Amino acid sequence: MVERSLAGTLAPRRSSIASRVIKVTVMSAAAGGLLAALAAIMTVDRLLAAQADQRLRAALYTLADELDEERTLRDRRRELHRTLQDENAEIRPSGIRLSVFEGTRRIAGPGAGPPPPAGECTSAGPPGALLRSCTRSYKGWQLLAQQQTDRTALWWRYVLAALASMVLGGASGAVASGKLTRWALGPLFRVASGLRDLRPGEPGAADLGPPSEYDEVRAVQSAVEDLTRQVEMLLGQARGFAANAAHELRTPLTTLRAELELLAEHTVADEDRRSIERASLRVTHLGTLVDRLLVLALPAEKLGDGFEAVSMADVVQDALGARTPEEQARVLVTAADEGMVRGDGPLLTSLVANAIDNALKYSDGTPVAVKVEHRSGAGVVLEVSDQGPGMSVPEQARAFEPFYRVPGHTSRSGHGLGLALIAHVARVHGGETSLASGPDGTTLTVCLPAWQPG
Repeated sequence: MVERSLAGTLAPRRSSIASRVIKVTVMSAAAGGLLAALAAIMTVDRLLAAQADQRLRAALYTLADELDEERTLRDRRRELHRTLQDENAEIRPSGIRLSVFEGTRRIAGPGAGPPPPAGECTSAGPPGALLRSCTRSYKGWQLLAQQQTDRTALWWRYVLAALASMVLGGASGAVASGKLTRWALGPLFRVASGLRDLRPGEPGAADLGPPSEYDEVRAVQSAVEDLTRQVEMLLGQARGFAANAAHELRTPLTTLRAELELLAEHTVADEDRRSIERASLRVTHLGTLVDRLLVLALPAEKLGDGFEAVSMADVVQDALGARTPEEQARVLVTAADEGMVRGDGPLLTSLVANAIDNALKYSDGTPVAVKVEHRSGAGVVLEVSDQGPGMSVPEQARAFEPFYRVPGHTSRSGHGLGLALIAHVARVHGGETSLASGPDGTTLTVCLPAWQPG
């Protein structure tokens, strides 16, 4: 349990191109909404500033007109404070303040200085007290109009508008990205479906359909098809070599075993007879290894020729019949029904024989349970259970690999091919194999499709 939890913790998180595309689309839409909002905010802010400048300049023109009503410079200077006071009182609701400077010295009005250059508008002041100031030259004076433009509430609205734009953009991207991504990645999904349908060893296994109209997908198709052809060629060479080698070894091994048995019958000395019998046993084991290699080397389509209805209950009895009486006494068989499957009798007998052989080998003299039953939805199920030391989760994951032997169990006789052969024969018959192991033993489960009449 601890190992499984640790494996789950260390396992990399699975992801997909579709999810990455959706994330990128959502982030792009959100960023686009934010940029659009910022552009709109800057535009609105400039329009507001332009309107403020227009109001300030209008106030300056009005003040100049009022000063023009005084006929002489002396009259203007004498009436300046009163004129400014009257004008400021009239425009007080607008927040505009008027003042007059002579150079950089304020001579009338409440304005703060120094004023900006004549004819220009600038902003100055700390955050929260920002002033917009516009000036106009008037007969040696500088007329100044000022208005507070720092509106905290307005900036909060700007921030909320930017956030809302980002959220709405991301939401619209999320809604649209699912269908758009499926449409955009449709060619890749079709290639993936073709890859899942590949069956090594079958004619045309490297064919993924007509070339795609998209360059990237066509490149993937071409690369996968080339790789598949190379793999098929190498597999064919390996299978051919193994099958030919097994065939070439079968006949001389059979002849050698027969000659050893004949020699043992004519040998008088007990010590010589025992040596010959040991040699004959080794030759028998070597023949078994060759037979297993031959089964593993042959492709599924060749092993699947001539399938017929086979009773798994009878197959179990045939496999038991080849065991010694002592071994038969240790095997407890439970067959709820015949367990009819469509398959090859000798191959299935080899499957069962190897399963029983493994269970007897690792059970250390304890009973072995063999069970055959038909389960709804699972087909015909063969279970072989022993009371051996069991295997860890990583060992179970590698148990069906050819020549793999559990560390610590290498002292037991065997070649590490039994479970690999079982899995191979099960696949040939359209079935599946699995292992469940613990401190109390190991259970091998083989599920085969049930035979259907017709």
